[in-house]
Amino acid sequence: MDYFVNEQPPPIILIGGTGRSGTNITKTLLSRHPAVASLPFEHRFLIDPDGLVDFYRSFTAAWSPYLADRRIKRLEALLLTLAKQSVWSRWLGNIILKLNRDGRTLSPRWYHRWNLNASFPNFESHVQALIAELRDFTFPAAWSGTESYTWHPRIYHAAPKSRQELAPILGKFVNRVTREYLTKTGKTFFVEDNTWNILFARELLEILPQAKILHVYRDPRDVVASCVHQRWCPSNLEQAASWYLDLMTYWFTVRTDLPPQSYYELKLEDLVAQTETFVQKICQFAELPYHPAMLKTDLSKSRNGRWRHDFSPEEQHRLQNILGKIAIELGYR
Repeated sequence: MDYFVNEQPPPIILIGGTGRSGTNITKTLLSRHPAVASLPFEHRFLIDPDGLVDFYRSFTAAWSPYLADRRIKRLEALLLTLAKQSVWSRWLGNIILKLNRDGRTLSPRWYHRWNLNASFPNFESHVQALIAELRDFTFPAAWSGTESYTWHPRIYHAAPKSRQELAPILGKFVNRVTREYLTKTGKTFFVEDNTWNILFARELLEILPQAKILHVYRDPRDVVASCVHQRWCPSNLEQAASWYLDLMTYWFTVRTDLPPQSYYELKLEDLVAQTETFVQKICQFAELPYHPAMLKTDLSKSRNGRWRHDFSPEEQHRLQNILGKIAIELGYR
């Protein structure tokens, strides 16, 4: 396989938000366009810990032969874990989740049920090609920090690389995986909706300069009202509000460095109230031809103002103390 062929990068739209802000329904809306492809789940290899952006940041921030070895192996481990799962591991994970559906009592194997080989053609082959490009050579060796109980351990050696050197390598991997998926589905645009894409927008645009960042936001009090019921968020009101505030404050810092044409911020309530107008604005931003099929998305379950019904007056007061200022800044009364 000629891994580094000179091909035009595919159009990629990266949707992000704080979680529970409307990213998933926005992806569903865009996916109704006949030229748009997406997955029914988050593929997770871009911004998760040990993923591409994490590797991109850490590898270029500090270097030693041992650090290079460990970071490449961590990236490889995540990508291969996402690629497939053994029958035994899937069976055990299903039992664990059947006994405790939220996974809070006992968590299953990490990335349980992920199987990117089934979605992306040749995914595992592309992973192997990427790892081979990142490392210069391997050699049999062991040191005090070698992975426990490894049979015939080897060290991956990679020379230091700058961000300018590393970004095209990672970008070509993403573009190749995406392009083959678009070919498989007969589409021309790819939409991905990993919730916290906005936090890594700078790095994502360095790796994928053609990408468009679509930030979907919602009344922060409604976000918290939904978050406290999710297994991946704090269930405590004050903690959930502070958690949201930290996410948005960090985004405000990130967006100051972004080219204006690279991102668009969409208020969920506007999309619900004036769907056609804002669908056209999204299309204009993403350079995606408008198609009326996107208007067939059901947006009636957004539950605008749910925080007033879900929280007692005393809880509303506590919530306002933490989020009142940012709610006003975002345009909410």
